[in-house]
Amino acid sequence: MASILVRFTSAPYSTSSASDGLDFALAATNYGHHVTVVFEGLAVWMWQANQQPPDGVKNMTKRLKSLPLFDIEDCYICQPSLNTYPVTPFSQAFQAADSNTLITLLKNADHVVTF
Repeated sequence: MASILVRFTSAPYSTSSASDGLDFALAATNYGHHVTVVFEGLAVWMWQANQQPPDGVKNMTKRLKSLPLFDIEDCYICQPSLNTYPVTPFSQAFQAADSNTLITLLKNADHVVTF
């Protein structure tokens, strides 16, 4: 069982990258991998309350709320990114990570996948 760090760096609805990353993270747990997720840069907008996704695109908040159901308990948001973007999170089901914590997460992961 590998430990996988999934980094989200893209805005939630600008491309399919964020959705693809969530699919990857959820699928990896089905194979017994330990998954940690980190939201950095524009990806912190994935946690914005009252999202208005484009027509035909599913709102990501339900999928983010389901992370613990898939045993993804280690959920971090980059604190410097939160300081940069005025996000009002819909949940506090994450830990704020400073630069040192992010470096430690990168060092401790067997694999790092960035979306």
